Amino acid sequence: MGARVVWALDLPERGRYYPGIDIIVIRHGMTERRTVSTLAHELAHLYYGDTLCTPAVGRRAWRWAARLLVPDDEYAAAERLDPSAGAIAQHLGVTLDVIAAYRRAA
Repeated sequence: MGARVVWALDLPERGRYYPGIDIIVIRHGMTERRTVSTLAHELAHLYYGDTLCTPAVGRRAWRWAARLLVPDDEYAAAERLDPSAGAIAQHLGVTLDVIAAYRRAA
């Protein structure tokens, strides 16, 4: 998508998109699930050209991340194994934020 992704040790939030210069900063040291989910969320901000992250903009970014990271058939298979959000997130390698957004969009 043309953005540069960098990791930072001292980032207070999990991730941040800098509009205009198309840089995404991700906090170093997070789990793989949190890193992947956060990067997808920040990529959504890049995709939409967001300059501010209001609650509505944040929800839209999580929905976009869910569409990117959660194939419908894999979600259905994980849900058959255990319908709890935590188990599905674990099975799919994403965070609860992604699963919650997927469920809201369904």
